[in-house]
Amino acid sequence: MPNHKYHQQVKQNGFTLIEILIAIAIFATLSLAAYQILQGVLRSGEISREHDKHLVEIQRGMLLIERDFVQMVARISRTGNAEDEKLQVLYVGKKVLDSDSEGIEFNRLGWTNPLNLLPRSTILRVGYRVKNNQLQRLYYLHPDIVAGEKPEQQVILNDVDSLSFRFWDDDWIDTWNADKTIPKGIEMTINSQHYGELKRVFILSDSTVED
Repeated sequence: MPNHKYHQQVKQNGFTLIEILIAIAIFATLSLAAYQILQGVLRSGEISREHDKHLVEIQRGMLLIERDFVQMVARISRTGNAEDEKLQVLYVGKKVLDSDSEGIEFNRLGWTNPLNLLPRSTILRVGYRVKNNQLQRLYYLHPDIVAGEKPEQQVILNDVDSLSFRFWDDDWIDTWNADKTIPKGIEMTINSQHYGELKRVFILSDSTVED
């Protein structure tokens, strides 16, 4: 009998359609998970940068506010409004500086003017108000305001809802009506959309207008 050669048939293995679909589904799931993780990391970084920005803004603003308040001095000044009959050393309240909340206006010492070369006083008239959800600092080149004079304006903080004050005179009071004396201390409360209620207390030097 002739020898018969039996050829072994090699089975060709491949992927079925179902296996390919499963692999695609797994790959898509992993890709989606990786994308979500990446988005989370990017969002976290963005929130962190935004937080740092607001924190720096608050720190700079508070330093400037503190510098103004601790150098407050009792000096009677005109406001530039002819209707104001009562001249005071400190103006504070809801109508001051056309504030959307409470506002405050006073004089402070320490505005450097070397050899009096600049056309301004060393006393700075400064005020704070809330306008368009901004805590704004206003100041004038001269302590006595001329009618129609416009102040210089700085934005200290953004996204501010309200501003209020209390005054220390052996106890906390909500208003200050003394004509010739500044309080012993002032509490400033800022309501921020980012950080809630911010409070600062400033201790003031004794200062009274001499008769």
